[in-house]
Amino acid sequence: MENVVPKREKNVEVWTVGHSNHSFEKFLGLLKKHEISMLVDVRSKPFSRFPHFQRVNLIKLIRSNGIDYRFGGSVLGGLGNVKVTSALFVSKMDAILEMTSEGLRVAMMCSEGKPCECHRAGKLTAWLHRERPDVKTTHIMPDGSLVDGREYEPKVLNAVFWPEFIKGDPQLGL
Repeated sequence: MENVVPKREKNVEVWTVGHSNHSFEKFLGLLKKHEISMLVDVRSKPFSRFPHFQRVNLIKLIRSNGIDYRFGGSVLGGLGNVKVTSALFVSKMDAILEMTSEGLRVAMMCSEGKPCECHRAGKLTAWLHRERPDVKTTHIMPDGSLVDGREYEPKVLNAVFWPEFIKGDPQLGL
């Protein structure tokens, strides 16, 4: 079956953010600063030692502050066994892109603050760079600064790259 890339508007951008050990107020400030309107939780296990990042609590807190929430960790998480080539994975990623093309500012969230240590960069944005090259990816860093996902990718640790995207693979040009 051929991988059909949906048509979408130019200038589609997907953001990523890690909740790290931030207070909820600090985390919310990062989202508000960058005008994020939809948070997609891509943690395989949406639990945290920080009560405000437990899924049930996070949903209430985020939504009460005007940001929508979706859980995508069962398919898009870093501990799952869903291959990046599977129709299910592709459909979930394309659903995120559809939300962005409808005007939402979508951030994929995991727990690690630094994207170089997280599957957000080693799996999700790596896939976007290869399969949806028209999409801009931006990482929100723990201090609130922004980095371009493509420019940042060489800093991503091999340990978090999905097998299809391992650095040093001559077919990938990394």
